[in-house]
Amino acid sequence: MISNTCGEIKNAETSSFQKFKGVVPQQNGNWGAQIYANHQRIWLGTFKSEREAAMAYDSAGIKLRSRESHRNFPWNNQTVQESQFQSHYSAETVLTMIRDGTYASNFATFLSTRETQGTPKHISVKGEEGFCCSQLFQKELTPSDVGKLNRLVIPKKHAVTYFPYVCGSETDGGVGADVEVVFYDKLMRLWKFRYCYWKSSQSYVFTRGWNRFVKDKKLKPKDVIAFFMCERKDGDGHAFALIDVIYNSDTKLDLKQQQVCCSEDQEMGDGKDNLNAQKGFRLFGVSIT
Repeated sequence: MISNTCGEIKNAETSSFQKFKGVVPQQNGNWGAQIYANHQRIWLGTFKSEREAAMAYDSAGIKLRSRESHRNFPWNNQTVQESQFQSHYSAETVLTMIRDGTYASNFATFLSTRETQGTPKHISVKGEEGFCCSQLFQKELTPSDVGKLNRLVIPKKHAVTYFPYVCGSETDGGVGADVEVVFYDKLMRLWKFRYCYWKSSQSYVFTRGWNRFVKDKKLKPKDVIAFFMCERKDGDGHAFALIDVIYNSDTKLDLKQQQVCCSEDQEMGDGKDNLNAQKGFRLFGVSIT
């Protein structure tokens, strides 16, 4: 279970009757959306449905509050690409698109363009495909990542986009605190890592638990680790985080848009029981049940 010891206390945007954060019901039956960032309230516009307003909050949060962990909806195959889409625009332009209703269509065009650039590859694991995983990012391991330091450095751009906010980061003056992040591998074995920010090197890192992963997987410099967000294909809403290894000695694979499709009927060992028994956990800062 990913637990944020920072204890974020930012509930000014919500009230007891609200289903989604940042969503305000209006007397005319529409729904307003707002977000607090940089110590000010930012109005995101009026929407016909509560869901649209909640999605607007999530989209704005990616640009304005990338280190915040709260989302109204879990990450999916499309929303994990919003950060890259938004990187082409200023914050004000993103807010303007959300307010004037063009954000969804522009994002859809972006996704369509990416799809036409190449068909995603698939990896099948033992039998029929039971769930699919969309890659979030990957990293080539350095000698220090697999050495005696017992830590993995996560590139900042990925850390602030996909992982939970941690106290002690740049905006907090470096007063350290950490969270626990949970992943499964393709054999559905559970892996837990301590995730924190090191002020001394200004780095986001995995520490406790990483050395055991390195030894178990026999990792070496130039090997690649990849992080995925996985969902079952039957649409039951269950999602989990997956970590995979691409060894340097293996055939080189272009994993930038790769999907990993696995079988829920494959032999999973004790890890399967752990997954089924788990009531819920936090996937990159988002509560999953």
